[in-house]
Amino acid sequence: MHKRKAIECSQTSADYKAQLEKCSSQLNDAQQAVTTKTSQQEVDSFKIKRLEEEKSILRKKLERTKKMEKMENWDEVLNEEIRELKDILTCPSCKVRRKDAVLTKCFHVFCMECMKTRYETRRRKCPKCNAAFGANDYRRMYFT
Repeated sequence: MHKRKAIECSQTSADYKAQLEKCSSQLNDAQQAVTTKTSQQEVDSFKIKRLEEEKSILRKKLERTKKMEKMENWDEVLNEEIRELKDILTCPSCKVRRKDAVLTKCFHVFCMECMKTRYETRRRKCPKCNAAFGANDYRRMYFT
């Protein structure tokens, strides 16, 4: 009676070991598949990002050529681009002065006078994203 139970237990033990080996090999295969798919996804997302950057560059070139076709004078095109770039450098808060201060919490850029005014009037949140800032959280920035 005990011999029979011992034989049955050893057989079930062997069966369980075989199942365990099979499941562990399946698990290893699945883990390898996941890692390869993850790495492939990272490569694909990198390629997509580069293609989107290239697309934006080409779109800007297309807009520039369209402007050149519309405007007869090349100087007008250049003056328009200069105006757009100056608009980018203008403080979005006051729309008067140049950007020369950066918030170190969120890295948004404004003019130093707007930052000082906001700090002194106790409106200590970024105008763009509402991130709170303190006295040491904005710095002067120099374009060279």
